[in-house]
Amino acid sequence: MPSQVLAAERLVITYGPLRAGVSVQDLETLVTTDEVPGSLRFYLGLAGLDPNLLRSVLSMKLGASSDFMTGMLDSDSGQQLLTQMSEVIHLPPARSEIQILKTAAPNREQPSEPDNVEALRAALIKAADDRQVTVLEVLQHYPSERVYVNAVKLIRFANSLEAQPTEAIE
Repeated sequence: MPSQVLAAERLVITYGPLRAGVSVQDLETLVTTDEVPGSLRFYLGLAGLDPNLLRSVLSMKLGASSDFMTGMLDSDSGQQLLTQMSEVIHLPPARSEIQILKTAAPNREQPSEPDNVEALRAALIKAADDRQVTVLEVLQHYPSERVYVNAVKLIRFANSLEAQPTEAIE
């Protein structure tokens, strides 16, 4: 019996205790058509975000082959970047959020850092199969039915990147 390969079907965005989920299919529809699916329209309206901005972010292309991506992610700086990014984009908790809330236990239910890093690494490399990487492709190739994005950490991560001096790549 062939093994079933998991791919993300839902993107769950967390902001503190709040959670919102959208289907990856709805994100794909947004990118490939001028349509904004209903559930996505609701969340974009709630957040006051322009659908064109989200479309642009999801479809932004980075030229990279799988071999290049593998080599880059295996480097020390690639490992550091994966570790930082895996705090933002991560696997679902081991237990449901309801179970965690019922026990009132500290949030020790997050998957381990190595699991998160490996899942993100696999998604990035698979997304580079066509010699380019987009955010949508990374989400589509994430090896879990649900992929979580921590909005608070995403904002911090983006701000830290903006604060870093840029160097020319030769």
